[in-house]
Amino acid sequence: MSPNDKSRMRISDAERDQVAEILREAAGEGRLDLDELDERLSAVYAAKTYADLEPIVFDLPTGANGLGGPETAGPAAGAALPAFGAGPLAGGQPLVLKAQGNPVVRKGEWTVPHRVEVDARFNNTKLDFRRARLTTPVVEVWLDTSWGSADLILPEGATAEVDVDSSWFGSLRSDVDSIRRSDAPHFVITGKSQGGTLRVRHKKQGGWADLFG
Repeated sequence: MSPNDKSRMRISDAERDQVAEILREAAGEGRLDLDELDERLSAVYAAKTYADLEPIVFDLPTGANGLGGPETAGPAAGAALPAFGAGPLAGGQPLVLKAQGNPVVRKGEWTVPHRVEVDARFNNTKLDFRRARLTTPVVEVWLDTSWGSADLILPEGATAEVDVDSSWFGSLRSDVDSIRRSDAPHFVITGKSQGGTLRVRHKKQGGWADLFG
């Protein structure tokens, strides 16, 4: 490999996430449908070099120009993206919620970016997305609710892929479909709930649960 041939250099997790955000923005603008978005996101996270990323965005306005080289990848070029508290990516930064001794609650009308990160260990979390304004068709939710509890209420018809570590006697229950549909928002929920409880659901009408919102 030529010393000047940067296309064959290895990419970092942060750079994969930057390209993934370019794709999500393109989907939000109607340039990609959900099937194309899913296919290209899979290719992004399987990519090893800059050359692997270029064909994925070549037909988008940002194109390959949106791929930062090793010198421009950020202050920690080549470093892996942290699992929590990631810095700003193209198109805005994630919403980071920390318990800090109090329950984490979001309900009613609130704006949901492409990614929500919750650190609520030893505490309670409730995220109600029913009246929220979703800015992208796919919403990533990363959470750590170990030794606590979390309740995620999704809009009616929304789907969710849940991959959360609930070891150490944790409890995980998802009452929503995992297969994405083109006419509904899709959530990708990851993180940890070791020794805690996590439930992902739609709002049920009637019953005791409604008394507690």
